[in-house]
Amino acid sequence: MGNNNINSIKRRSILGGIAGVVAMAALPAAHAEPVTLRIASVNPPTADSVVMVEKVAERITERTEGRIAFQLFPSGQLGSTSDSLEQASQGQPIITFTSASFMATFGVPELSVVEGPFIIDNSEQGERLANSDLMQGYYDQLAEKAGIRVLAINWFDGPRHMIGDAPYAEPTDLKGVRMRVPPVETWLKTFEPLEVIATTVEAAEVYSALSQGVVTAAEAPLTGLRASRWYEPAKHLTLTGHFNLFTGWVMSEAAYQSISDEDRAILVEEFRQGGRELTTLSEEKAAEIRKEFEAAGVTFHDADIDAYRKATAGFYNSFPQWPEGLYDKVRAAATGN
Repeated sequence: MGNNNINSIKRRSILGGIAGVVAMAALPAAHAEPVTLRIASVNPPTADSVVMVEKVAERITERTEGRIAFQLFPSGQLGSTSDSLEQASQGQPIITFTSASFMATFGVPELSVVEGPFIIDNSEQGERLANSDLMQGYYDQLAEKAGIRVLAINWFDGPRHMIGDAPYAEPTDLKGVRMRVPPVETWLKTFEPLEVIATTVEAAEVYSALSQGVVTAAEAPLTGLRASRWYEPAKHLTLTGHFNLFTGWVMSEAAYQSISDEDRAILVEEFRQGGRELTTLSEEKAAEIRKEFEAAGVTFHDADIDAYRKATAGFYNSFPQWPEGLYDKVRAAATGN
């Protein structure tokens, strides 16, 4: 494309429609081709992460004067998370919402450690760990081995708690409980020593599974429980905070390298800022959600966190592919000690 043609491109919006396409501007600098990146998420348009990424995309497009534009595809329009990761790995211009556990399957098994039980104590530690030199080294390995570039995985939507037909204050209370557990290795190895009957149910089917007694317990962050309305068939919520999932956005390394250094810096900066904003939003909503749930008849219970931490400690010795001392390194990066 020649300079005359480039300079004649006018700013245009592609917001709207069922895909919720993000605002885009194409006023590229001289000698630079505009890049359009497809943002993929399995979450619905109303999900906080999707609403937030739309804002992030708009800021990036504005700051890059249209050199980077976006199209947003929520609700799994481009396939599953695994599908989108594969497409990004193959060099397609895709940014997808994912978690460390998914990325660990692309040749960097160490990444899954950050989604182990009780690996961080709060979101401040999570932010420090996500942006640490230790994690950046793993991000670089992922880019080299799988062609996937991490933009930010500090999009915390709150600690995950257990909801069911009874309180689970002690880990022994879970023995024999039919718990909905996603078929993900980190989940399975966390709940195995708690002696639950791990039951795989698709997220969209958990409400009916709880209603019909197919499962009697599930786990999710408060924001997720509100969106899914699992608190309607299950009235006891135990504040275990067992996981703080490291979720966020990754993209094709090939597409990332096609962008100028200046614009790549803007891309990473804004996605990390979006993560901080989402984390704050989730924390602000927690008290509000608790009041809503209690008004709907949900009883909240505290958990013996020390007992849970001890019961799940074996998790960190169950991955032979992890290097020795990985847990200690991660905790040091999280706490700054």
